[in-house]
Amino acid sequence: MPRHSLGTGNVRPVPPLDLEEVKFWLHIMEEHALFIKTGLPFDKPDLIEEAAAFEREFKALYVRADKLTSEKKFAELIAESMESLKEFIRYKQLLLGLSLTNKLGSALPPLFFDHVIREAEYFMAILEKLHACKKLAVVKALEADFWLRIMAEHTKFIGNRIDPSERSLLEVVTGYQAEFDNLSMQARDYVSFLAHKPMDLPAFDRFLQDSRVATVRLRDFKQAIHEMIVTNRMLSTIPAVMADHVRREADHFLLVLSMMEKGVIKVEKDAVVFKNKYPSVFDTLAEEKIGDKLVDPAEFLGSGREPKAKEVINNKEIINKEEIINNEEVIDNIELDYTPGSEREQLPISEDTKAKWNVTDSVEETVSLEGDTNTEVAEEVAVKAKVVAAEKVVLPSKPVTEPKSKQGKYKWGGNWPRQLGKLKK
Repeated sequence: MPRHSLGTGNVRPVPPLDLEEVKFWLHIMEEHALFIKTGLPFDKPDLIEEAAAFEREFKALYVRADKLTSEKKFAELIAESMESLKEFIRYKQLLLGLSLTNKLGSALPPLFFDHVIREAEYFMAILEKLHACKKLAVVKALEADFWLRIMAEHTKFIGNRIDPSERSLLEVVTGYQAEFDNLSMQARDYVSFLAHKPMDLPAFDRFLQDSRVATVRLRDFKQAIHEMIVTNRMLSTIPAVMADHVRREADHFLLVLSMMEKGVIKVEKDAVVFKNKYPSVFDTLAEEKIGDKLVDPAEFLGSGREPKAKEVINNKEIINKEEIINNEEVIDNIELDYTPGSEREQLPISEDTKAKWNVTDSVEETVSLEGDTNTEVAEEVAVKAKVVAAEKVVLPSKPVTEPKSKQGKYKWGGNWPRQLGKLKK
């Protein structure tokens, strides 16, 4: 997700920036429900009523947010918003599934439902950090990737709802579609570049400036669209509230860009992207030393090296059991049969194999082997570790069964409807 956390604290005042961010997204979710409600076919009354219920729910949450007086009330609002948003995401996913299989008959295309799901998930990531009392921070490349894709899709939604007779307007929209498709794809490239090689990149800073200039022009065009709709000077099926909705999202993107540039919100290094995606690699490398020097995890990114339990250092290796125990291994053409027979069952290892590798009783001991190269040492130690670990594998006598998932609160969860939007005293 685009947002990441920095720092923790049990008690802190509610930063105005956090509250405004929550209010912005609560209003966006309310309008999502409105668009869905008005876009569903008349022969789906249950789905329409659910959309109306979500609209009332998020409107009520927004009213509460606008009248917050204490940190305790803010924490309660965050918790309840998370619960409502979780159900709203499930509802949107249901509609997406129906739309993808042509069972919905909605005026809204599948891309619209995917679009609003991604925005809701972005909001959920923000709420989760606030719920854990963690400060919000951003990764520039991820923010650009998220928002430029949103802007690109806005141009498509606008173009699809302008009347075909509005040829000059459609030509302008086509230009914006091509421009933001290119910017969105370029942002995705930078996410990959900076994940593999975190660094300060002037080319990326220039790209952000290009994105800002393009978004300002698109924001102004959205504002013009809204004014023409309100004054009946344009032929389209775009509701005025939807035109204003996409204009406000463009303004919010510009605000995020400005806050990143001026340091109003904390900007994390793009290495965090890779760390969150591949935590095991970073956990392995973060505390590693070569001689007296700590290894920089960034040096390993994009190097082509496969992650290992530990690097071989001075012909020694400490074995990590969790990364070498597998369900089935073949060592020296001896297949280890993992068929469970008793509660504790040791696997057959030949005496020749044990003698060859000088197997000891402890997996975590420090081993020193002679070899021509570090690679050969690593391979020998890894095979030895697998043999030792295989001898110590404990197998469950019965397969573990997954717990049954809880039913949701809505119709597809077997317990709908529920009362939404009720203000608490």
